[in-house]
Amino acid sequence: MKTYKKRHQKLLHHCLTQRQLSQDSFLVLTSLSDEEVYLWLSSSVGQVRQIVMTLGYLVEYQLHRSTRNSKALLDIRSILEQRMCLWSNAAGIQDVPQNMNSLQLGLLMLAHYNKRLAILWSIRLGIDIPSKPLSTSSSYRLSNVVHQVLVPIFVQSDAI
Repeated sequence: MKTYKKRHQKLLHHCLTQRQLSQDSFLVLTSLSDEEVYLWLSSSVGQVRQIVMTLGYLVEYQLHRSTRNSKALLDIRSILEQRMCLWSNAAGIQDVPQNMNSLQLGLLMLAHYNKRLAILWSIRLGIDIPSKPLSTSSSYRLSNVVHQVLVPIFVQSDAI
């Protein structure tokens, strides 16, 4: 059995026997297509965490830019590549929710891009998706930014 199928079976078994799932989470977990299982479960939890953290850093970058917090902005710039900072500027993120960590902000951004993927990855990470919405000036531009972050993981999935 392929690795991604094993991950899906283990996740399904673990969540159905030992966790309380919301109705949305249950529906997503039990109705994944073969292609979704292949693309979204081919990566390890560490890789998923890294991608979600990167998305969160992109949102934090915009938060610190809008509040003109130069120290925090420099810290985030040292973590992100320059091209990611430029993509973050292009996303048009507005009204960033306060008091959230990078993983929560990353899941918010991912939920704006693809709710099913965000729900699945939140289950894998053991983190709830915050209920506060992330507002953007253009969903299309935000999709392009998220796609830039997800490309390496999808390319890796094709190699499997």
